[in-house]
Amino acid sequence: MARCARTLRVPGRTSELARVRRCVAAWAAEADLPEATARRLQLAVDEAVANAIEHGLADPERGRITVEARDEPTGLTVAVRHRGERFDPTTAVLPSPSDTVQRRAAHGYGLHLIRTLVDTVAYRYRAGRTGAGTNEVRLTARK
Repeated sequence: MARCARTLRVPGRTSELARVRRCVAAWAAEADLPEATARRLQLAVDEAVANAIEHGLADPERGRITVEARDEPTGLTVAVRHRGERFDPTTAVLPSPSDTVQRRAAHGYGLHLIRTLVDTVAYRYRAGRTGAGTNEVRLTARK
């Protein structure tokens, strides 16, 4: 598996999701995460980046997303950062998955997946001086 720099900056395009998934897989392998845990983290990060692209970027045409890996003694943390309107995925009220299915909604699954696939989801917002601030979602998977 190719080595990825620990900080990845990608344009706000869904075509970049494959590159993000490859890097998360590489980081997880370097961190010695079990294969099933690595796949869950990979999917959670994919969802977080997709949400940033689809819903969060202040300027979708020029927006960039930073994805950064940090080894922890007990696992791996991946931070996803983007500039945009404040949105805390850890406190957002979600419909139940069964309600989403009954409504045949196209959206509404991502945050549920993120919250259930990893061990810890944390959020931080840093206000910007001129307009949108920076959202940071940290996803941690334990070994």
